[in-house]
Amino acid sequence: MSTSLADPTQPIPVYLLTGFLGSGKTTLLNRMLQSDGPRTAVIVNEFGDVPIDNDLFKVDGTASDLIETSNGCICCDPDNDIASTLSRLSESIDNGEVGEVNRVVIETTGLADPAPIINQMLISSMRSIAGRYFSLASVITTLDAVKGEETVTERLLAHKQLAFADRIALTKADMLKHDEPGRRAALVGLINRINPSAQVFDVQDQAFHPEALLSAGQYAPDAKSTNVMSWLEAESPVVKAFATTPASQWQPGNRHTEIYTRSFTTEHSIPQERVLRFLDMLRMAAGPRLLRLKGLISLADDPDRPYLVHMVQGIFYPPQRLDDWPSEDHSTRLVLIADGIDETALDRYLRTLLPKARKKRGLHSLFRSTE
Repeated sequence: MSTSLADPTQPIPVYLLTGFLGSGKTTLLNRMLQSDGPRTAVIVNEFGDVPIDNDLFKVDGTASDLIETSNGCICCDPDNDIASTLSRLSESIDNGEVGEVNRVVIETTGLADPAPIINQMLISSMRSIAGRYFSLASVITTLDAVKGEETVTERLLAHKQLAFADRIALTKADMLKHDEPGRRAALVGLINRINPSAQVFDVQDQAFHPEALLSAGQYAPDAKSTNVMSWLEAESPVVKAFATTPASQWQPGNRHTEIYTRSFTTEHSIPQERVLRFLDMLRMAAGPRLLRLKGLISLADDPDRPYLVHMVQGIFYPPQRLDDWPSEDHSTRLVLIADGIDETALDRYLRTLLPKARKKRGLHSLFRSTE
């Protein structure tokens, strides 16, 4: 049933879209938002300090109202909590700033721990937020068919994202090359060990319809494993309030030890050959320690058609030349998320890589760390 502005007591379903860095959340969400589908409010959370996903959602055009892009991880930034975000959304609806909203999709940063977010949503569902109710309908987790098994095995965070899901979207299955049956069998085994009750959707299957991920429902964590319930209990505000653990351990940043972000922006265009050399050298030097690189680049040969670049854990995806800029911002923006790379060395490398661009008037670089 759709929610109308005249009936604020009818809960608005909220869908939490999570998944590790580079697992295809943004691409999937663009497919999920159909121009003739229910009106969807999209809230994007980015780990980097320069928003890029905001523009990427607009590349294809959707029927959504993109309410905001929030920076700083939504699972550990006290100023970036779910309740506050939904309260702002509710006010935007009541003030007429956005049209009718039938549902909400929150796309988390790939480094978000789902436990504190789900706790906030379950608590928020019990009360009215700014005169309106929101209910957690589903937790959708993207699982990269190429890197997913390795990532989930090596990183507890990716394991938790998979464990909390009630709907799993298998992405990039079309990129499996050798031993495809064996790789698929390993992924099925991984899911069955961690989260056998979840629905699994292969987004590359011709029969898959994105709307299936946004079907009606009510998220029920008690149907999950004992690990899930234990993680939720550990993140409970009551448990934290009375915990004997030093308060400093609950401060932002401790959840993502050794992981940081660096950003680069400039108003000037960059020669294509320099960009490709930069990406190639970075890939070889950093390897899988570079968890994610994403960006929009203004190229010197045609500044009106930006370069969309994307790299995930050592895998470099071919850059895409867009027909035009997706927003009014035509500046070059790169965001790098790294794990275990010396920050000073990375800064020095980035600063010397584009020496000609740095000498141009008006260049500004942002080499800030998101703790």
